[in-house]
Amino acid sequence: MAYNQTEEDDAIVHAARENIDAFAPLYDRYARSIYRWMYRETGDPDTAADLTAQAFLNAMKGLPGYDDSRSSSFRSWLFTIARNVLRDRWRRFQSTSLPPDVVDQRPGPEELALQRTRIDEIRAAFAHLPDRQREIVELRLSGLSMREIAEIQGATEDAVKAAQARAFRTLRSLLRQEVTS
Repeated sequence: MAYNQTEEDDAIVHAARENIDAFAPLYDRYARSIYRWMYRETGDPDTAADLTAQAFLNAMKGLPGYDDSRSSSFRSWLFTIARNVLRDRWRRFQSTSLPPDVVDQRPGPEELALQRTRIDEIRAAFAHLPDRQREIVELRLSGLSMREIAEIQGATEDAVKAAQARAFRTLRSLLRQEVTS
């Protein structure tokens, strides 16, 4: 009988409850996605690594409370934990500015200036989105399905789809205004 990814994850979780070393395949499978999300949110590789580690530590501690019948997938449960870690970090630091962008040193100065301008435009457009819509876009960029995002946000899939459509429409409009300005 072939396992799908969710069944395989659940089997690993059950094994990890008995022996935490069995958790390693889940870390291997999801650490990169969590890290990329944290990196996009913070713009700092060290902070992203710390937050990723904290999310997995919290997940390992929370394994006894994971109920595969209540979650659509381990991945959505894990991203919910990661989201909470990220929110805790932002609450602690009460940052009112957007995270700094990371500059790739390979392009020349003109390319960097153009990239920075475009990144600033995108971040400024993102800042105009309501928190819920911004989170949906970030989670979609992290590879989560509509169903998983709906579970994380405690909403229906249709509500998430509608919010995502509004977010993309708003972003397109704002970015067009930047181009014509």
